[in-house]
Amino acid sequence: MRYYILILAATVIVACRKEAKLTPSGPESVMLLPQGNHSYDDSIMAAYNKYATFILYRFTQHDYNYNQIDKKIDSAFNANPAYISPVLRFVYENLFNALPERLLQKTMPYRILLASYIGGKHTRSTINFGATYAALTIGWADSTFLEQSTPAQKNVLRRNLIRFYMERAYRAGGINAPADFVALTPPDYSGIQTPAAKNLYGIIEPANSYLTLGTDFLGFIEAICTRSKTDIENTYFSPGVDVKGNYRLKYNAVISYFQAEFGVDLQEVGNAF
Repeated sequence: MRYYILILAATVIVACRKEAKLTPSGPESVMLLPQGNHSYDDSIMAAYNKYATFILYRFTQHDYNYNQIDKKIDSAFNANPAYISPVLRFVYENLFNALPERLLQKTMPYRILLASYIGGKHTRSTINFGATYAALTIGWADSTFLEQSTPAQKNVLRRNLIRFYMERAYRAGGINAPADFVALTPPDYSGIQTPAAKNLYGIIEPANSYLTLGTDFLGFIEAICTRSKTDIENTYFSPGVDVKGNYRLKYNAVISYFQAEFGVDLQEVGNAF
């Protein structure tokens, strides 16, 4: 009887230990790589081996919209095989080779989805990028990618790639707005309706219903990663714009955060953009 009680107690202890390790459930789909035997599958496998990131060009709606709490209401559609290679090259050149390695190692998403487009059955997103807790989706793996041929069009794609990569990291808690940045934000973002109000609090993002702490923070990250320090000095830091010095203070807060958290100078990314 005493032996039985000891066994029962041990079973309970083991069960409790396992229970303590439970975490929120992840995506249901099981993803196997490689998905094919093309030359670009070697690059996809290299990314998986280095970052444990699944780059998928065939995926389900659940892969796209899994977001822990809520789900996206639009859709992403599997890539056109003819355009996977150029889009993958775009990702390598403007993300993997553009952001510091120490930052990539700590912020790479669980999934990168290469989609032909994002939207509905008869509609198409003009931005064609998406971010959830688990995935960065790039909706340009079709013929429209090659139509983005001018320097201005290519720069829009590059900026959006970095912006949505960082948004994905923010959603997952890989990056967070530092306390000294938060201290400079307005008590209510809904009250920011004019350029004067934006300048007062040092807000780069457009004043609209989507303005939040998160978009405010991401606006600075995008600007730093895609603009030179000289450009930022001549625009946001100019006396007529930075009327209270908050643009500079928030900029410094972001730079200090990435230096302390990841050991990188984020402005170097913008200087090389």
